[in-house]
Formats: sequence, C-alpha cells, structure tokens
Amino acid sequence: MRRQLTYDKYQQMQVQTADKGNLLLMLYDALIVSLKKAQLQLDNGTADRQEFSDQIFKSREIILELVGALNPDANQEITESLQSLYDYFLWQISQAVTEKKSEPINDVIQHVTGLRQAWGQAVQENRSQQPDTQTGRPSNLRSQIGTIKA
Repeated sequence: MRRQLTYDKYQQMQVQTADKGNLLLMLYDALIVSLKKAQLQLDNGTADRQEFSDQIFKSREIILELVGALNPDANQEITESLQSLYDYFLWQISQAVTEKKSEPINDVIQHVTGLRQAWGQAVQENRSQQPDTQTGRPSNLRSQIGTIKA
C-alpha cells in the first residue's frame, strides 16, 4: 500500500513538472497501456468485464484529452488530421466493445504507437534545437559528443 502511494506521488510529480511534449508522450504511453490491457481482457477467454470496461473508459478519456489539447491556431491542417484520427480511434474502440473483438483495438494500438514514435522524435529534435542557457547555441548532444574526451 505504501509503495503504491509513493509511486502515485512520483507519477503526479512527473505530470506536474513535465513540459507539453512530455505530457503528450505520457498520454500516448498511457493510452497504449490501457488499450493493451483492454485487448488482453478480450483475448482472454474468461475476460474480466469490469477490468475491460475500466480500460475502455480510460482509453476514451485519454483520447478526449488529446482532442482537447489540439490547437487549431498552431497548424490547422495537422489539427484537422489528428482530430479525424482521434475520431477514428473512438469509433474503432466502440466497434471493439460492440463486436467483442480485439482487432479494432489492435488497429488503434498500432496507430497510436506510430504517433507516439513520431511525436517522440519531434520532441527530441525540438529539444536539440533549444538554445543552451549558458552558450545561447543549440544544445545538440550529438554535436557535443565529439568534444568529450575519453
């Protein structure tokens, strides 16, 4: 019990101190985990209906949070594409619930995994372009590796 409380506090601190890029990645990670748990319940012959329902609810909530985070002022084309994709995810999840099949969930997992990888790379590249607070130059770790002597 105490270990769980410590972990919960750690997670809460991670969310409170994360930048926008990390928050987005955390949402994608949580969505993937939740979908995999729901898929496991469907694939398991003696599925725990409550666990399945909880994971589906959590997945939908995460997707709705992602929808709410969209900023059409930043890039309307990307926003519209992501909105359509998130709508598709919600539809696929509904299909999985209605048909009691895991294939639609697997499809969403594959798409979300791809999105997570793309955003992870974008966040990493964005960080490498941020100026170093001491030098004012981009803090590209790869370019600094050559200057480190072994």
